Amino acid sequence: MSEDDFSKGMRKFQKRLTLSNNVMRGRMAESNFAMSQSFQGNEVRKINKGGDFEVQRRDFWGNKVGKPQIHEIKTGNSRLSEAQENRKRRLGRRFTVDRY
Repeated sequence: MSEDDFSKGMRKFQKRLTLSNNVMRGRMAESNFAMSQSFQGNEVRKINKGGDFEVQRRDFWGNKVGKPQIHEIKTGNSRLSEAQENRKRRLGRRFTVDRY
């Protein structure tokens, strides 16, 4: 086994470790967002496998208030994908990006 093969293997391992940490950080941010919204009395529903949530505000008696908002949860400096950018453009003020 040469030195080059060893460093290549280490880079792959490091990349896999970084990606798994990013996934874990994203899932923690999503659960944190859902918990904070439910504490505020809002109804939270996960839309996709990704970080999309639909948040419906509720009044004291449980009646719906306004239109549901779409929240995209992002961590760090991650950018919106092209599909997310299109969705943001289409929905306008109903689409918000929350960063943790």
